Amino acid sequence: MTLVTTSRRSTPVIRAIARDLAFATGARYLARGKHGLREIATDHDLFIVFEQQNSEILMTVYGNSEQVLCRIIRSNEADVREGVLFRGIRTSDKELASALKNSCPVQSIDDDSMILIYDGPQRRCIKLSLVPGTLHDA
Repeated sequence: MTLVTTSRRSTPVIRAIARDLAFATGARYLARGKHGLREIATDHDLFIVFEQQNSEILMTVYGNSEQVLCRIIRSNEADVREGVLFRGIRTSDKELASALKNSCPVQSIDDDSMILIYDGPQRRCIKLSLVPGTLHDA
């Protein structure tokens, strides 16, 4: 099962982004606390970590205990969802779509920029603008 978590000392914004992504994908959300990445990696084949690094929010996807990809979240917008709830993600990021396609429904969208859109609870619709990040050691 997929897991979405945050860094040990996360901000309310990061926790909200992570909780809403877990809701949209049907993944489990874990408030990280004292859980280490190695401990999480032994229990989950695929997990996503959101963390604050300097003034940026990083989203790192891990598969089979290895970093698969890293994205920097340039902006995040929460809006009111119109229409029916979509369980899954909509993205123009082909690498992200490929990494998540076996864990949740993925809908590809055409956009020149890298975006990730998903529906959260309480009629929220979240849109993240992404740029490629650098993979780092855990």
